[in-house]
Amino acid sequence: NLSRATELFELAAEVGDPDAQFNLGMLYSAAPGAPIDDDRRREGLAVLHMYAASTGGHPGALMAMGYRHLHGYGVPQSCSSASLSYIEVAKQIANVYSEGMPQAVELIRLNLHSKDRKSVSSSEVNLFVQIASSGDTGVAAAIGKRYLLGIEGFKQDYQQAKKYLRMAANRNHAGSLALLGYMHCLGLGLQPNMDTAYSYFVSAATHNDPLGHNGLGFLYFKGTRSLTRDVKLAFKHFNESAFSGSADGMYNLASMYLTGSGTQQSFHHAVLYYTQALDRGHTPAAYSLALMHLNGVGTVRDCDIAVDLLKKVCERGDWISSKLVEAHEYAERDPERSALLFLKLAEAGHEVSQMNAAHLFDSGQSSLLYSSEGSDDEGRSVDARHHGRIVAQRLYEMSAEQGSTSSELRLGDYSYYGWGVSAIFRETLDASVAQAAPAGESDLTLPELYTSSEVASVPQEEDYEAALARYRKAADMTVTGEWMQSFVARGSFNLGFMHQFGVGVAQDLQTAKQYYHRCREVDPGGLHLPVSFVLLALGAHMKWLRLPAWPELLGRLLVDFRVHILVIHLVCMLVLAIVRWQLSVEAARPRGRPRVASAPAPASPPARSASAPAVAASVAASSGGGGGGEGEGEG
Repeated sequence: NLSRATELFELAAEVGDPDAQFNLGMLYSAAPGAPIDDDRRREGLAVLHMYAASTGGHPGALMAMGYRHLHGYGVPQSCSSASLSYIEVAKQIANVYSEGMPQAVELIRLNLHSKDRKSVSSSEVNLFVQIASSGDTGVAAAIGKRYLLGIEGFKQDYQQAKKYLRMAANRNHAGSLALLGYMHCLGLGLQPNMDTAYSYFVSAATHNDPLGHNGLGFLYFKGTRSLTRDVKLAFKHFNESAFSGSADGMYNLASMYLTGSGTQQSFHHAVLYYTQALDRGHTPAAYSLALMHLNGVGTVRDCDIAVDLLKKVCERGDWISSKLVEAHEYAERDPERSALLFLKLAEAGHEVSQMNAAHLFDSGQSSLLYSSEGSDDEGRSVDARHHGRIVAQRLYEMSAEQGSTSSELRLGDYSYYGWGVSAIFRETLDASVAQAAPAGESDLTLPELYTSSEVASVPQEEDYEAALARYRKAADMTVTGEWMQSFVARGSFNLGFMHQFGVGVAQDLQTAKQYYHRCREVDPGGLHLPVSFVLLALGAHMKWLRLPAWPELLGRLLVDFRVHILVIHLVCMLVLAIVRWQLSVEAARPRGRPRVASAPAPASPPARSASAPAVAASVAASSGGGGGGEGEGEG
């Protein structure tokens, strides 16, 4: 009940509740026609409530305002304003990552087939647990690390992590020793104990483990009750860790160069190692590098790069990760609740959530924002599907603007089949005013199309050119992840189809062939049978188009001597086939015994008793006996 929900949110927003203000902004922004039909007024109210929630420190609202300022959605496009909104959230998240190990953020796209999703089922988890319990050190270490970070189907559980890491550490597994040192150092699931952490780090460092060296560097940099602070020794261990490939070691080494602790200050080296840590997904490194780009420290000042990095940091925070985990848990058993969670994250600018929310509305799994008052079941179903596609179209467009291949491909489908809506300028030109204008001024007046700011949404018609542009953009994207392969291949296939049959573009079979072959190149592990079939059909199509016109073709055939011989052969074969058929029919017909001529029998009176047939039979037998020898002789 959207109207009731809006009333309750407004009551809570009036007393200054930031979460209610954020939800109101989300409803005004995402629900077309509800609760207000005027698009411009609804968008203004969405911005108003989002801004009010951001002043209250709501992380989602701060991210939403930063996202709007970054792209100019309902507010002036301003990189500096976007950075001010993002930096408030990013600062808190960077501190959390520096002080512990928050749950890792897993990005699952609902429009991918289940076999293409990188996740571990519960049965596989149980299998790995059994293998680890049987004494496999590598599997035990891997399970402990996944429980510690909460990734790949393992929920974050410090007690389980400690259990399996100790199983591997008892067999001198270097990585497990270092991770146990982190748990004791940061107090993850147990009381902090720097001495115990130091012993674990030393044991790991003796095996030249990069995490062990990083832990020792951290303890030497901070100092403990039993360990004197030594920044030069800390720099040495951070350097060992960084050169062994540890992202934490690279981040700490960059921080040493930035502040000049234990070494000579060098902004150039700081940017270098922050960038290397960022390439390995290090969140605090992204925050530090964003500040350097924002202020021009050690690098060229670039607000766009800084805001992009700050946005990535914000999307790894607890506000995003907790809602992502909950939304994925409810995706199948409660799509409406999952759609609501994804919608909140989508308004904050999270690209994967925008695509997931659009998928739920587009596929008809959710009708969260649809009001079904006053319509029958059949009409409500059709109207709900149309409404869901309108909601999904906006989310697809926001996701595609952030570089989503799947959303770009789906928007091409919307243009090809005429789904969703399109925006046009309203014609408000008053003919009487135009006639009353002076003759000299009427020629200088711009058409209303260029001066009117009134925009109306109308049902989208089939637009093959727009679909072609969307498909081409999707097909030309660089594959940066395995999940993109199928979508880029589908974009190439659609382009091949449109070039083959001249849909929205001039017919070009060679270009179609190139796009069909690109499907195999982009997605080598995909389903290639349809592509092979289409390539065979394309080859036949190309040969068919190379044939001359029918009158010319018939003329050439009639004057060709080889065709005459072929026709004569065909006619002869046809005649022979008919003769053979006739002979086979005659041979299959049954032959009867020839009849023997005999004298006519005298007329007999009608039978009056039962003995008459017997007498006639005896007479016939005696008369036939005389001709029997002749009949046998003939035979």
